[in-house]
Parts: sequence; structure tokens; C-alpha cells
Amino acid sequence: MTTVSVRLAPAAEKDIRGLSHPERNRIREAFASLRRGDANLDVKALRGAAPWLRMRAGDWRVLYRALSSGEVPSGAESGFLVARVVNRRDLEKAVRKL
Repeated sequence: MTTVSVRLAPAAEKDIRGLSHPERNRIREAFASLRRGDANLDVKALRGAAPWLRMRAGDWRVLYRALSSGEVPSGAESGFLVARVVNRRDLEKAVRKL
């Protein structure tokens, strides 16, 4: 079984702490789908902000990128770094700050 790590940047942790319980559960499920490598994820590359990607989870957008081989924690085969979890209306502002 492939082991995939999902690390959260401090800003992403802060974003998640500010969410309501149902929203937090939705984001956790999105992380689980990312770990499993589900085929039906709504993921798009961010134009002008390579290598960053955005994943849609309801009204929320998860901004993340793949970890380089040197950043992957021991015991994991691959991984992702989640930089931010923002409302869709704040996406452009968050992308400018990446």
C-alpha cells in the first residue's frame, strides 16, 4: 500500500482552526481523498503559480503542492504540503501571497 503524507503549513493549520465543525470535517475528508489518490478530485493547477494546485471542497479551496523527494518524511513514499485553506471568494488574494 502506498503511503502518502499530507503536511500542513502553519497558515493552513490556522485556517482550519477557524472553520466550523462541519466545514472542518469536509476538509479532513478532502485530505483523506488526496492521500488515497481518488480519481474524482476537483484539482486544477493555479495559473501563474506553478507548482501550486487547488482542490475544491465545497465553498473551500485547498492550496497545495507536491513535496520534493527531500521533503517527504521517512516512511512515506510521497506527500503534499498544504499551504492554505481559504473560502472561494478569497482564492485570488491567497494565491498572490504564496
